Amino acid sequence: MTKYRIKFLFLGLLAILFVTACSSQSPPTAVSVASSGCRLVQHSIGETQVCTQPEKVAALSPHILDSILALGVQPAAYAETVQLNLPRFDNPTAQIPYLGHRITTQPVNLGDRQNPSLETLVQLKPDVIIGERWLHQDKYQLFSKIAPTLLFDDTKGENQHWTNDITGIAQALDREAAAKKLLAAFPQQLATAREKLAPVVAAYPRVLVLSTNQLASQVSVAPDSTAGELMNAIGFEIVNPIPTTPDTWAQISLEVLPTIDTDLIFVIGWTEGLYNPEKELKQAWSQHPLLKTMKTFQENRVFFVDYQLWGSNIRGPITDELILQQLPELLLPLLSKD
Repeated sequence: MTKYRIKFLFLGLLAILFVTACSSQSPPTAVSVASSGCRLVQHSIGETQVCTQPEKVAALSPHILDSILALGVQPAAYAETVQLNLPRFDNPTAQIPYLGHRITTQPVNLGDRQNPSLETLVQLKPDVIIGERWLHQDKYQLFSKIAPTLLFDDTKGENQHWTNDITGIAQALDREAAAKKLLAAFPQQLATAREKLAPVVAAYPRVLVLSTNQLASQVSVAPDSTAGELMNAIGFEIVNPIPTTPDTWAQISLEVLPTIDTDLIFVIGWTEGLYNPEKELKQAWSQHPLLKTMKTFQENRVFFVDYQLWGSNIRGPITDELILQQLPELLLPLLSKD
């Protein structure tokens, strides 16, 4: 009976929220910007009224977490890439890859980014909920009854990058000045990396970017991954062996790899869990009868990196900063071998 009582209480609470909550998800014609500091913020679903500077922010994905941290906002709640068995991130440096060292709070764990916990959000009572359209559109109305909810899309045309949605996220958080600084700093970060890596680009201009599982048994091309996009912006030629295929992450046969004309290979490894598979992936590659014979591998021009950062999971200002810092560390030693 206890289980059912909890279920009905939760459903009852949601019903009350549906009827009585002061939701800001009204049609644009029914909402006016109040003089008390409220503002209408456009996002991928419509317009949402947000008042003052939100303090309790629920971030529904790694991309949103990266963005709000870069804007100087700490999360009150967070939904990770995978389901983790912990009520809150009480040691975020160890529990949240790449971003945890930037977190000074102990965010409530909302579960998997694809299915954030409604019950936990109701209990938290956040000031604002921020998510991504492709992940959270189907539950937008439910989220909106809990708190003002904004869903963003960082893709414009064929370009997926944080510069496409950082301004909207900043408006929701009243951090527009911080967004302008990030947007102004990014070209300089690229220019610095481009200058450092110019000799590498000249010596090894062609880069093949792959995504593979931990056993290197499923391999896809990933030219428009975060890594691929950044290296293209730096000046590398991103090799796409199947450019006519609409799916830019199309799977390819391992037997094809030795025939692809490339100077460098970046292998973005993913697992069912959260943490880095690079060591296991490199070992699997070195034991594969075909892959280990590739000249690029034998000459240490194959680089194994983690999907969480280098793929497309996080995709924020901090992500780009970290990758642009790591690329020279990975690639400049190639010049000393020439």
